[in-house]
Amino acid sequence: MDIDTLHADLRKRLDILGFNHPLPLGAIGIVSAILSDLIKTSEKLKSSKQQIEQLMQEKVAWELGVEPYKCDNSRLLSEVNGLHLELVKQRDKFVLANTELKCRVRVLQTDKKQLDERCLQAEAKIRELLHSADSKSRKNGVNMQRKPFVSTVRAGYYQPPKCCDAQAQDSKCHCPCNQPRKTDVLHEIERLQAETKNQEEVIDAYKKQIEYRDREIQRLGALFAGGRPAAALAKDCCYRSVNSLNEDVGKLQEEKLAMQNKLTEAMASQESASKKLQKLSERNRQLEHELKEIENVALSVESEANLNILDKERVNSDLQIRLQQSSMRIKELETILEVKSSGGFTPISSSASACSLDSTLQNALKQANEEKRALYKQLNELKQREHALLCDYEKVKAKYSKLKVKLSSQIAFGAENVAGEGADSGEMKQKLAGLEERLREVQEERDRCCGESKRLRDSIAKLRGENTEKDLRITQLESEMCLQKKASTSSNTGRLRTADSTGSGQTSLSVQAAFHRVERERDAAKREAQQLEIERDSLRNKLKLATKSQIDEQAKHEETIIGYSGQIAKLEAEKRDLLCGQSSSQTTVHLLREENRDLQERLKDVESHFSKLRVAHSQLKILQEQTERALTQHQDRLMCYESQLGSAEAKLNQVDGTIDCANKDIGKLRGDVSVLKASNAALQREKDKLLIELDKKTEKLFTVETELGNLKASKSGMRDTIDRLQRKLENASTDNIQKESTLRSVSTETDTLRKQVATLKRSHDNAVAENGRLSNDLSDAGSELTLTKRKLADCQQEVERMKSQLREYVQEIQRAEELLCVKEREREEMLEHYKSLSEGVNMLEVSNQTLEVESAEAKKLLQEAEGRINGLQEQVGLRQSEIKTYEKQINELSANIVALESEVDCLKEENQHLREDLEATKDLCNKLDLQKDKLNEELNEHSSIREQLNRENATLKRQLTLATTGDKAAVDGLQELLAASRSEVEQQRIVTSQLNQEVKSLKEQVSDLSRKLEQERDRATRSEATANEYSVQLQELRRMITDDRFAQVQSREEDDYNRYSTF
Repeated sequence: MDIDTLHADLRKRLDILGFNHPLPLGAIGIVSAILSDLIKTSEKLKSSKQQIEQLMQEKVAWELGVEPYKCDNSRLLSEVNGLHLELVKQRDKFVLANTELKCRVRVLQTDKKQLDERCLQAEAKIRELLHSADSKSRKNGVNMQRKPFVSTVRAGYYQPPKCCDAQAQDSKCHCPCNQPRKTDVLHEIERLQAETKNQEEVIDAYKKQIEYRDREIQRLGALFAGGRPAAALAKDCCYRSVNSLNEDVGKLQEEKLAMQNKLTEAMASQESASKKLQKLSERNRQLEHELKEIENVALSVESEANLNILDKERVNSDLQIRLQQSSMRIKELETILEVKSSGGFTPISSSASACSLDSTLQNALKQANEEKRALYKQLNELKQREHALLCDYEKVKAKYSKLKVKLSSQIAFGAENVAGEGADSGEMKQKLAGLEERLREVQEERDRCCGESKRLRDSIAKLRGENTEKDLRITQLESEMCLQKKASTSSNTGRLRTADSTGSGQTSLSVQAAFHRVERERDAAKREAQQLEIERDSLRNKLKLATKSQIDEQAKHEETIIGYSGQIAKLEAEKRDLLCGQSSSQTTVHLLREENRDLQERLKDVESHFSKLRVAHSQLKILQEQTERALTQHQDRLMCYESQLGSAEAKLNQVDGTIDCANKDIGKLRGDVSVLKASNAALQREKDKLLIELDKKTEKLFTVETELGNLKASKSGMRDTIDRLQRKLENASTDNIQKESTLRSVSTETDTLRKQVATLKRSHDNAVAENGRLSNDLSDAGSELTLTKRKLADCQQEVERMKSQLREYVQEIQRAEELLCVKEREREEMLEHYKSLSEGVNMLEVSNQTLEVESAEAKKLLQEAEGRINGLQEQVGLRQSEIKTYEKQINELSANIVALESEVDCLKEENQHLREDLEATKDLCNKLDLQKDKLNEELNEHSSIREQLNRENATLKRQLTLATTGDKAAVDGLQELLAASRSEVEQQRIVTSQLNQEVKSLKEQVSDLSRKLEQERDRATRSEATANEYSVQLQELRRMITDDRFAQVQSREEDDYNRYSTF
């Protein structure tokens, strides 16, 4: 019963399955085991297929889910690079601002040194003037006590100090004429040293920038060393289209062409500027040589003038000696007259000889007075010529200083133009570097496209191989089907034969059952063949569709590859053309890169420079305090000068009083002189009468002698009065000389004060400009702080979003790993069951191998994703540390800004005080100018009064003095000396006219150079305007690109969100 039930169950199962073959009783166990194995394998195959389909779907879903993370990673990398670039720019700006501040500090230090030196010189001059005034006052007192007559002409033995002695020329020149030139040369040397230091600091800053950029390049290379670049990852995204790449390539080409044009223009302008600088340097050398020649000529003129002055002083001393001798002779003659008058006039011959002597004495007095007048006139003319020569020399000196100032300004302007052109060339080089980086990105994209095309070709070849393998398998299956049919037919015939052989022992029922079985098996085989044919047709259709789609895709890929290859070939050709045409630019770029490497080595000292800047700021404060102290000192000096002016005015008032008294005395003396003239005429008449009537009136001699005694007494009184008036005139002349010297010192001091006021105005303007620049820097720093705060907030939000995404990503990866572990376990169980299967099992093993490869690839991808996650976590940690450092820097900057604002307020208050002080000094200077004009007018009046007194004194001396006639040779010598001096003066005038012509030519050249400079400034302004327009256009294009990218990223995120929601 058990065997029959098993047989019936097996028969039913075989009939259901379509196996209508006869089932003997001995094969029940084997067939039942095979059926159970078949059922299990079929169920496991179905479950494995379902699992494989699920795994494929999950794989596709994971790939779609990984793509937005790839996009986010690329975007984050690009943002990180952008932030690093902004940091580099900010550091560059900081370094440049630091160098500018150092330059200004050095300029202020040099100005301070110059001002200190000028103050010391002014103090020394004031001391010398005070000492000279004291010495003059002492000398005047001594002369008043000792000498009755003080002459303004120096003695013959006096020799002024020479300009430069032989010994001094051998060792060192300490003469005062070389001091200003020496100070100017020292100031120029200090200015050049400061400029060289500034240029060295600028070079150091550029080298540090280049070093930092090289480090940035190394950092980016280290980031991209472990994987593909950010641009390639971004372009791997499925949402990236080919049209955007073409547009980017076109934009890059246009920008490249524009930058090349700009570079050529900048190179041309740089070459022209270098040529102009060479010309200007040559012209400056020529001007310096000419100025040196002018200085030598001026020194020679000074030496000649000094020698002439010495000769003239010697001649004047000789004349004084001769005048003294003549005065001594006059006194001797007067004594002789007194003796003769006391001796009596007994004979008539003695009276006649006396009359002849009187006439000769009067003639001699007249001649001596005329010679004196001529000598005084010549002396006055010589003094006027000396004054004119000194004025011309001062004018030449002023013109020389102005030319020096103009040359220095031109040199500074040329240096500024060179610095501006260097900055423009640096910007152009930076833009070229950006274009080269973009070209590299395009080349990397080309390489990526080539790799993708190769990968697609390999995949197509694999698919074709799989198609051929499937075709072979189908042919094998068809052959096996044919063999099975043949085997079934042969088994049927064998069974029939056995039935015939054994038909004697069997009934008709068994024969009919056998026929029914054979028919059923035949029908089942037909059905199986029909199903196999349907499956074959469906597989063929699928293969045809797959091949068509593959061919279409391959054609599309080939077309895209051909287009990209054509574009790449065009770009390479253009690049070759550019490389061929820009060898010079490449050399310059190479040199600049080397300079950048050198400059990047010095970026480490930025913090130390910042501390030095703080120290410099404190030094500036100290300098401001010192300037305030100097201002107070100058104000005190101004008060002292005002007090001195008051004393001078008081002295002038005293002099006016003395002059009035002198005028009164002169009026009285004039009356006395008129009385004396009348008495002299009466006496002469009486003398004539007495001479005629001597014989008759001898008795009246006693009365005449008494009258002569009275006359002698009146003459002695008149002489005393004349001597007293001469002393008064000499005192007045010495007072006038002292006042002129004081006025000259006051005028020089006012000039120095004006110069100091001008320097203070310049320093004030510089301070105002620095305040404006500091306010601009503060506003820029405030805007940068707001931008950095916003960026920090955005970065923090992005970091939090990335953290959440990473957490979700890690959770999903853990789920995927768990599923993979479960599937691996199931696969291992399936492998244990599939060991006993035949060809179907082999197919399953092949599929399992493919699944293993795919799982290995998935594991590799997961490992790579884990590595990237670890890298992202490290980057997040680095960003957090950088954010902390940025926060610290922001706090420090805010504190520095607050301190700077307070310092700026203090500086503004100090500037207001300085303005008030400057206004007060201006008012004082105006008052001093008015007082100076008044004093000049008073001096003119006194000079006119002095001339009148001199004239009256000359008339009195003519009438009352007697001189000998022996000075004609001296007068001839003086005339010869005057002729020589006139010839020398004419030569000096010719030299000055030549110098004026040369100065005019120099002025014309300077005007031409100024015109050229204005033209170059106009060109520079135009180029700056065009550069600003191009920069604005670039900023707008960058904004458009960033907006487009942001919109694309948003659309991608929305699509990803929709897909995740559908999943």
